[in-house]
Amino acid sequence: MSYLDDLIENGTGFQVRRTSGGASFRPTGGSDAEMEAFQAVARNLLRNEGDGYQVANTHKTSDRKQDLFDTVIVTIAE
Repeated sequence: MSYLDDLIENGTGFQVRRTSGGASFRPTGGSDAEMEAFQAVARNLLRNEGDGYQVANTHKTSDRKQDLFDTVIVTIAE
């Protein structure tokens, strides 16, 4: 099982929308706690890139003091 499959199946602190060619990950909501919880997911997605997927795009919030990821989009390697 790849890191991505394991994350989708067992992970918490994020919402995922999976398509045939990839997936997008977002926080479960917009509260400070939900945004903070998602940062570990985003960092792990970036760190494990190459384990069956490539990071296609990331987005950071523009309405907060810190640069927090609010979206990570990946493409699944074939």
